[in-house]
Amino acid sequence: MEPAERGGVADRRALRAVTLRCGARTGLASYCAGTAQPALPPWPSSGGRVLVTDVNACASPWLGARSVTARTAGSQLMLILGSGEGYKGFLYLRLILQAMLRGGMGRDAMVLALGGGVVGDVAGLAAACFMRGVRLAQHPTTLLACVDSSMGGKVGINTGSFKNAVGVIYPPCTMVARMGRVSTLPERQWQAGVAEAAKMAACLDRDFCNWLEAHAQDVALRAAPVVASMVTRCAELKSYVTARDDVEVGVRACLNLGHTIGHAAESGMRYRHWLHGEAVSMGVALMAHASHRLGLLTRDDATRLLRLLSSLRLPVRRPLGVDAVRLSCALAADKKNRGTSVCVVLLRDIGECCAREVPRAAVLNVWANASPRNS
Repeated sequence: MEPAERGGVADRRALRAVTLRCGARTGLASYCAGTAQPALPPWPSSGGRVLVTDVNACASPWLGARSVTARTAGSQLMLILGSGEGYKGFLYLRLILQAMLRGGMGRDAMVLALGGGVVGDVAGLAAACFMRGVRLAQHPTTLLACVDSSMGGKVGINTGSFKNAVGVIYPPCTMVARMGRVSTLPERQWQAGVAEAAKMAACLDRDFCNWLEAHAQDVALRAAPVVASMVTRCAELKSYVTARDDVEVGVRACLNLGHTIGHAAESGMRYRHWLHGEAVSMGVALMAHASHRLGLLTRDDATRLLRLLSSLRLPVRRPLGVDAVRLSCALAADKKNRGTSVCVVLLRDIGECCAREVPRAAVLNVWANASPRNS
């Protein structure tokens, strides 16, 4: 890892690229300088392009509608969603597919997802479903999407309180991120992405965890070389895992560290108060506590992880306003359920984890014993 250069901005650095492997499939993740919208990848003139974006990611001044807006120009189709988890559902998936059909798109079309995790998920599922699959390119505009959700191929939608219950594994052929644009995110959005990077370090790479500890201040300052090193390492780790397990029957389950209880907390708050990365950070902290109490993780390492998350300005305490009943209902809706049990990821060491099925009551007990925060 490179030392930070203070005062740098993430759009001054050179292009970095990582080969993404998901099972037998291969793609390319490119982290580019600048703030401009990524250039469209080469594609035959006969093939249509479908750009799916949202009101935050697309800079056009006329994007005020909260429902799907569609504009068509020849074989180019733009679909603009509103912002938030409410657009990650059957209604908007259907509207995207209908617009593609009415726009005359065929099996040689390409779907381009320009936005954060919600856009990437619903656009990715549309690409997987349309004509039994068309090519997909991801252009993430949030740090969380850059380090996690735009890679690995998980795409899907929510159904009521069931988060990501409908979906497939459908990796993109390419991922391009403009880091100058990503580095202008609001503070909470930035921290939400940092949380996913910290999760990867905690469950996969002790050296990366050491590096994040040493560069926490520079991460907060968004120093260009540090940002470059962080996103590249996350892509390398994600590719390492998905090359070995693309459908989450083995090692890929470890990437769910903090997610079981984090998803439940998000659902319990009706997705209105915390961002996904904030909930994951809290989940990692609670699982570190639980791992220590089970004798898997030393007290020093559990404390060290909490200090790392705190130094990155991330929450380590559970939110107020989510009672046991709401949490229990959310856990019951988790797609990793097996009867009365649910799969959680525990830590044996920093950089080493294991997935275990535990009674849902045990997860509720972890929640009950955790200290709440005020916001």
